[in-house]
Amino acid sequence: MEAETECMRPVELPYWAVDLCPGNRPGVPREAPPHPLAFAHWTEPERQPIEGRVLTRAGLARPTPVFSTAVPPRGVSGVLRRVAYEVPDHRLPHWILAFVADRVDVLESLPRLLLRRAARAGKRRSMASRSPC
Repeated sequence: MEAETECMRPVELPYWAVDLCPGNRPGVPREAPPHPLAFAHWTEPERQPIEGRVLTRAGLARPTPVFSTAVPPRGVSGVLRRVAYEVPDHRLPHWILAFVADRVDVLESLPRLLLRRAARAGKRRSMASRSPC
């Protein structure tokens, strides 16, 4: 004896064509344009002045209103970063190049770090050799 399978027509399904009514879609509130707050005194923050070269991602006409220039790109790591920023950030090579540039920057800064440590060690030895008595 074969069991009969119950077939439902699409119209009888409880969630059939939910996407036809925008009020039932979970993403509808996010699809509305943002509205400015009533107490905001600006629509865009004041732009930081550009001094030197600032790396911006591909497809961006100008830098964001605020950006970092604390450590400008230099050396081999700087070249890698410049190449990385020419690739769109949704592509894997962008992130691989940025990752490699970070590691190269660490290696480039090792000599400075070792020199600073040696200078501090020499300073401590000279301070220890002087006796207050």
